[in-house]
Amino acid sequence: MKNTVRLIGLILLVLSLLLLAGCGQTKVTAVKTAPEKLKIGILPLEDAMPAVVAEKNGYFAQENLDVELVRFQSAVEQESAIQSGQLDGIVNDLIVAALLKESGQNIKVTSIALGSTPEEGKFAIVAAPKSGINTLADLKGKKIGIANNTIIEYVTDGLLEDGGIDPSLVDKVSVPKIPVRMEMLFSHQVDAIVVPDPLLTFAEFKGAKIVVRDTARNLSQSVVIFNQKTLNEKKGAVEAFYRAYANAVDDLNNHPVDYQQVMIDNVNIPEQIAKDYQIQRYPKPQLPAEEDVNNILKWMTKKGLLKTDLKYQDLVEKI
Repeated sequence: MKNTVRLIGLILLVLSLLLLAGCGQTKVTAVKTAPEKLKIGILPLEDAMPAVVAEKNGYFAQENLDVELVRFQSAVEQESAIQSGQLDGIVNDLIVAALLKESGQNIKVTSIALGSTPEEGKFAIVAAPKSGINTLADLKGKKIGIANNTIIEYVTDGLLEDGGIDPSLVDKVSVPKIPVRMEMLFSHQVDAIVVPDPLLTFAEFKGAKIVVRDTARNLSQSVVIFNQKTLNEKKGAVEAFYRAYANAVDDLNNHPVDYQQVMIDNVNIPEQIAKDYQIQRYPKPQLPAEEDVNNILKWMTKKGLLKTDLKYQDLVEKI
């Protein structure tokens, strides 16, 4: 009996030692997946700053994302790149989004970049120095430099109508390139122009007179636009993108002075005003209001830019 007990004890001891040896050799290895890749097209404008800061501060990397910010100097090149499938998303405006959708591009607006309030992303009608133009009424019959069928023209019409002026009573001159528009203003080839900040601030610095700003009604909004294919196949990556983006927004809003040089390096700001130019306050990721989108769609339909009856739900998707 004693021998049996000893044998059982010996067997249990051997099994215990084998088990301990096995545990010592077993290593739990965390499987790290490869970072998800996103390519986002940006322009050298203020609305790109949250994405730029998220990249600089490593917030994309923290979310296991490999985000390539593809920089364009031309909006036309940026739009061509997303249409040809080279990009997952772009930062642009609602009119561009609607035109892409109209052309058959399966895209969705997923957030505002600037313009959750009228104070964000300022535009204005500015008159040439010594033009004698002080009010909207003074613009009747005068030449205004704009860019036809763009957010610039939409803002122009909205500002005029809000001031009781029929847009048909002014002479719109299409000058798509903003630097050329500025040159024409100061050489008195046009009486006024419509520009966004920071060139709005620069025009004022050079002596132009601000006739009216778009701070009473929310006319101008820039947005983040994603391909539907990306939203379907990389939903988790897009969600992670916006977590990183939101962190960057907090940094910009809470410590704007820390990012002054980043803005100068990434946004086209005239050197004369760069050091004193104030960084915008940025909105957290959110969809544009239905009323704001519908107002743009109505204007585009009236202008003959849309043939299909686009609805708010056709154009936006909540992440």
